[in-house]
Amino acid sequence: MKNIIYITFILIFLFSSLNLTEGLNITGVFIVYIILLSFFVIPIFIRGKLRVNLPTIITMYFFVLFSAISSYNNMDLKSLFGASMIFILYLVSCIIVPSLNFNFNKIIASTVLISHLPLIIFPIIANGFNTIPYKGIFYNPNSMGTVAGTIFAILLSGLLSDLEYIITGRKKNEKVNLIFRGLLLIGTLYLITISSSRTSFLAVILCLLVGTTYLSVYFIKNKKFVNYIFRGGIILVISSIFFLLILKFTEFNEAIYNSIFYKFELRSSQSGGVLSSRDNIWSKTIQEAGIFGNGNTYFTDMGIGAHNTFISILGEYGWFSLISFIMFLVIGLYYSTKYSLSNINDRYKYLPLMMFIVFVTMSMGEVMIFKISMIAMFLSLGAAMNRKESGNKRIPIQSAWNVDRPLMQ
Repeated sequence: MKNIIYITFILIFLFSSLNLTEGLNITGVFIVYIILLSFFVIPIFIRGKLRVNLPTIITMYFFVLFSAISSYNNMDLKSLFGASMIFILYLVSCIIVPSLNFNFNKIIASTVLISHLPLIIFPIIANGFNTIPYKGIFYNPNSMGTVAGTIFAILLSGLLSDLEYIITGRKKNEKVNLIFRGLLLIGTLYLITISSSRTSFLAVILCLLVGTTYLSVYFIKNKKFVNYIFRGGIILVISSIFFLLILKFTEFNEAIYNSIFYKFELRSSQSGGVLSSRDNIWSKTIQEAGIFGNGNTYFTDMGIGAHNTFISILGEYGWFSLISFIMFLVIGLYYSTKYSLSNINDRYKYLPLMMFIVFVTMSMGEVMIFKISMIAMFLSLGAAMNRKESGNKRIPIQSAWNVDRPLMQ
């Protein structure tokens, strides 16, 4: 079963990003839908209990209910289908998959890297950095930035755990992992920089700030702050010297300015402003959305994209659906924060929080619905919400093929 989960996760993440290429645009996301629907056979073949988190299932129930009313009001079956698939993603991520009792944070991290590193590395080997801004195999540079930003957040979640283990002295052989992840993080940051994706760049900076803050809070909470100051200070000095050498002897510093900061300066001097006129779209949507939105074709009819996940939901489904979705995210933030500060043996315990930050931040500048960051966030929140301490309600399910089969470990 575990091997099957690995394969299906790889395919889900792979096709969610291949959907951002010219060859598999639109097709990729439908393959993701089919794979998600296949997870509904799991309750048939296991004997155990489905863990149901009551607050999140209530918020997602209202999300799909209000979206269904919106679809009826706008005579729009496509909107109903889209909302239903988000609800199915929730059911799979937060109820069905966690019933298998695997370490899903580790599986999420591994399968994202396995599925995406070839997508990034092979085009560079074959063609080099052949476009400015760089877009790799994707149809635009921002897509490259959002994918690289999600990978950065996953690598960072592992690096934070490495630091925790080294500073607390729990494991002695983490230094190699720390160096390896650090180098991958620098490489991923460079990809984000040359893609000129300002939203992705801000997302990873926020991940760094929040990640180090929560690591500090964890050490204070567990009375390890002296070790943190001493050992963490040594690591900080060494890594800072290394990064400064990179900036001095490479073009990284110039790339950051030309691709990110100069772009901010250029946009601010133009008529559209720093937000490239997106604030006009957002203001118009807020004024016209109403309780139940304007349907699937609202932004198409305007001839421009929403460039914001929340504005996209608002324009299509209305205020009630948007508020329900935001309430789900607020509850998810609570669980991911609690999980990151817990003293639990999970190498990727910071993953739910990092995925939450990267999804929400990127959603401020791009529509991230059913992209890799959204899927990874839902799955990791499911892992965080379904710890034994969370007190979730459990629904017993019976095996269809072996009533004596033990719960899978």
